[in-house]
Amino acid sequence: MNNKRFYNFTVIIYEDDENFEKQYFNLLLEKDEIHIRHDKDIFEKDVYEEDNETIKYHAGDDKKPHFHFILKLKNACTISALAKRIEVKENMIEPIKKSLNGALKYLIHYGYDDKYQYDPSLVKSNSDKLLAKFLDLVTKDVPEVDKVVDIQNYIESFPDIIEFGILGRYVQKMNLWDAFRRNITYFSKLVDSHNSRISASRFHTYRLVKGEDYNE
Repeated sequence: MNNKRFYNFTVIIYEDDENFEKQYFNLLLEKDEIHIRHDKDIFEKDVYEEDNETIKYHAGDDKKPHFHFILKLKNACTISALAKRIEVKENMIEPIKKSLNGALKYLIHYGYDDKYQYDPSLVKSNSDKLLAKFLDLVTKDVPEVDKVVDIQNYIESFPDIIEFGILGRYVQKMNLWDAFRRNITYFSKLVDSHNSRISASRFHTYRLVKGEDYNE
């Protein structure tokens, strides 16, 4: 029996597992967790049944939707103890023996150009420190123009009038402050334009509801 203890783990859970909801809830209760849902992964090579003759999955087939979790524990524990606590099978748990940074990057397949590249905004965490570490790893080499486009898309897709403070919190959370600060005048104009469109749309809807005649 392996009684070796570890501080950091990766865990995979599948949405079609009958215990998925309980597993997901248990993982969220861990002190420092960070996770992402993968729904665009494919098999990179053929996977065979136990007889090694029948192909179970062909290369290019879609993988089932699943979640990747990384746990950073305060107290080291064994795989079996963690499996019992979160109610996940031991074979779905892997201790991180080398690089936590590498595991964090893998959440979005950062550095794996042959795999689907997930957007960093899809990564969620109950730890601001862990999320900041992840974002620093995956955004430090991103060209400024891409960061500007990200912020602009956020503004333009915001469903309501957006306050500058809300935008600022998003920028800080996504580690885009450097690009935001250097282009703040541009973003200020985008926010004003966006808010004007939202206000005009609301006024138009209000007049339609009231049945007012625009030709009066």
